Amino acid sequence: MTAVRVRQVRPGEWMTLRTVRLAALADAPAAFGSTTERELAFGEAEWRDRATNAPNFIAWRGNEPVGLVTVVCRQNDDGAGPVPEWELVSMWVSPGARGSGAADLLVSAVADVVRGESGQQVMLWVADGNDRARAFYLRAGFRPTGVRQTYRRRDGSAFDEEKLIMFLPPAG
Repeated sequence: MTAVRVRQVRPGEWMTLRTVRLAALADAPAAFGSTTERELAFGEAEWRDRATNAPNFIAWRGNEPVGLVTVVCRQNDDGAGPVPEWELVSMWVSPGARGSGAADLLVSAVADVVRGESGQQVMLWVADGNDRARAFYLRAGFRPTGVRQTYRRRDGSAFDEEKLIMFLPPAG
């Protein structure tokens, strides 16, 4: 079996990002806050923006993209001023690559970005019922926070999800 490698999406690779994202939405529609229909309607400009506005990573097995993750930084005001909060989003590994180590490599790429920006933790939301993903995140070092929310999609559908957090040791 060909080894899996992960690298950051380059700005000109928007079509590959689009292809992998649409595959993720088609494979696991209940796991994401968007829908295939919504993202099929995005034009080239939206995909180019996505490829450049946040670090996106694709897992590759040979020349085949088999996974995706994005990390975003949001500024949250904790009362003492803005605090960056790093969030892992859009994580997906194709069914044929699950168990290959691709997910570990994708999470590692996110952790490297966050550490590189002096971040000390990364969080994510996992949908209720996505038991395989939740189990992976717990094995990877994420911990439950006790925070839950209902995510409402633009199409009116909704799902419940749980916030997990991973504390990152300093790079060294």
